[in-house]
Amino acid sequence: MTVVERLPLSRERIADTALQFIDDHGLAALSMRKLGAELGVEAMSLYNHVANKDDLLDSVGNALYTQVLVAYGDPAGDWRTKARRIAASYVEVASAHPRALPVLLNRSPEAPARLEFLDRVVAIFDDVTEDLRVAALAFSVVANWVVGTLVQQFDAASGDAPEPAVEGFERVAAFRMALLVEIGRDERFEEGLEAVLDGIASRYFPAD
Repeated sequence: MTVVERLPLSRERIADTALQFIDDHGLAALSMRKLGAELGVEAMSLYNHVANKDDLLDSVGNALYTQVLVAYGDPAGDWRTKARRIAASYVEVASAHPRALPVLLNRSPEAPARLEFLDRVVAIFDDVTEDLRVAALAFSVVANWVVGTLVQQFDAASGDAPEPAVEGFERVAAFRMALLVEIGRDERFEEGLEAVLDGIASRYFPAD
């Protein structure tokens, strides 16, 4: 009889399994009992590593921010290059785990990986300002635009299609065609981000 060695439980393994469960079944379906079944243990065993479901979700949030940090890496370049890269890294992870978006947006601000993420954000502006209030405002503008874009994309009904033209409103039909068909999500994101960065440069760093 072959004995299959079971991997030991750890906070990281539990969080990774919970994230995979959310990807497969949705956030609302996650429970400690179901997660224990995924890991091949009783739910009570999980409490040796996470205090409760809220603590579990904080751990999942930390795992997501760890992925953002890995995607971001250590890019060279000016503040715009780094801001562009960190925004793209955030969107990359959010797009890979759309069902976990509420966890990415709303979990503990004290999670180690989220703190590291914010430290990287602060470092983006090191070469253009020593005023952390200005850096915070600049980051808020980018973050609000990125999060709003993600929420809009994920809330949109799949398979959106332009409606037939109504007489007298042919221009509206052409606009819908451009919005829903001709302009892809990647182009929309990149164009919007560049416009946001242009505004930040003009308002906060005009001498840059």
